[in-house]
Amino acid sequence: MPCNTEKKVRDIMVPIQDYATVFLENSLRDAMFVLKNTFYSGHMAGSQAHRSVLVFNNKKQLVGTLSFRDIIRSIPIDRDGPKCWDGLFTHVCLTQADKKVKDIMRPVQDIRLQAGDSILDAIFMLTNNEIELVPVEEKEEIVGMIRAVEIFKEVSELVEANTF
Repeated sequence: MPCNTEKKVRDIMVPIQDYATVFLENSLRDAMFVLKNTFYSGHMAGSQAHRSVLVFNNKKQLVGTLSFRDIIRSIPIDRDGPKCWDGLFTHVCLTQADKKVKDIMRPVQDIRLQAGDSILDAIFMLTNNEIELVPVEEKEEIVGMIRAVEIFKEVSELVEANTF
C-alpha cells in the first residue's frame, strides 16, 4: 500500500481539547475528581475512556500526566506496618488527597510526534521509550495526544477491513 494513502498521527490522535486537564498546584483530591468524572463520562458515551489527565503549569504548558496508576502508586504502604490495619486505608487516602498534583504526576518527556508523522513513528516512540502517551505537535503547538489504544484501534480496523 503506498505511504500517501495511509493515515497519519493527526488522523487517530485524541485532540488536546478532548483531554481533561489539571494544574500543578491543584490538590490530588481535585485531580481525582476530574479523572473519575472524565473516565466514567467518556466510558458511558461509548468512547475510549481516559485513564489520565494532562497537567499544565501556570503558563499553560504541558508538563506532566496523572493516571490512576500514579495515584495508587503514591499511597504509602508500610510493609512492616501495624497489626491492625482497620481505618488505616481511610486515613492514608485522605491524607494523600491533600498533596499537590506536582508531587505525584509523571513529568512529560521531551518526546513529541508531529501531526503528519506516520503511525509507525508513533509505535516506535511508545515502545522504545516505554511510555503510555506521546504529545502531538503541529506548528510547535501541542494539538493532541496519541496512546496505544488509538494505534490498536487503527490496526484492528485495518486488519478487519482487509480480511477476506
